Amino acid sequence: MNADRSAAPADGPPLAHLARLRRLPAVHRRLRDCTGVGELLAAGAQAAREECGFDRALVLGLDGDRLRAGATGVLADPASDELRRLALANPVTLEPGSPEAELVRRPEADVATGDRPSPLAAALGLRAFALGVIQPEARVLALLVVDRPEPAIGPLDRAQVSSFAAMLAVALERVVLRARIDELSRELRHLTSSTQALIGEVNDAPISIPTGHGYGSAFPRVDVIDPVASADGPLSLLSPREVQVASLLVEGRSNREIAAQLMLSPETVKDHVSRLLRKLRAGNRVEAVSRFLALTGEDAAAAGRSRRGR
Repeated sequence: MNADRSAAPADGPPLAHLARLRRLPAVHRRLRDCTGVGELLAAGAQAAREECGFDRALVLGLDGDRLRAGATGVLADPASDELRRLALANPVTLEPGSPEAELVRRPEADVATGDRPSPLAAALGLRAFALGVIQPEARVLALLVVDRPEPAIGPLDRAQVSSFAAMLAVALERVVLRARIDELSRELRHLTSSTQALIGEVNDAPISIPTGHGYGSAFPRVDVIDPVASADGPLSLLSPREVQVASLLVEGRSNREIAAQLMLSPETVKDHVSRLLRKLRAGNRVEAVSRFLALTGEDAAAAGRSRRGR
């Protein structure tokens, strides 16, 4: 039997557990340097399998009352990736009283996974398994699942997996924060260039004598967008995030659905949509979609089908 998986003697933890604890700071530094959430969760599952002494590991996201795979791509470990594919085909509903439901309800509790029936274990064929809560803030976002044939899971195993999941949550918070800061920097740069373009448009707009009350619009209304409005191409009018939002509008997604997919708040998505309407000079979302497709040269029906099929 592997020495890393030996049961803890009565007088203290085995040396293998102490060695793993000493390696955790280096593991954490490696995880927090990941560039995206998917990369982090895949690397975290791999590290949990290796460092905690298990055969298989994956991260399941919490979607309402269901546990789903899908946040990561293909896992490097074949056995873990087989588990991931099984989870993709069999999303698990949290049932009251199950170990996974109790852990989501009481993240701070020491929930023994072998003491009660587990729909998660039944769906994925788990044997001796442990769960760790990934909770960067107040809400549980995901569960770390680790599994092996033997020996049975003890309190020391549960504590180690729980600590690893907490470390993964800290790394997740850092990766998401860094991604948001990078996106904000890109948006600010793009807004600066957009502001300069708008100032130029104000200066270059023709002067007209109003025929009614008021002084007229500062920007003459145009009904057709020039597809060569910029030397860099028509989509240079939009920031990369605005292009993503516009593409999801083509699919008919709501602001809340777009927010969930792009990991943004609904208020942020609303701001992006408002800027899209202004930049595309559209009166509503339908008109914005039409003008966006005119810029990309796509047919509306074909574009919606191709994007939904991805």
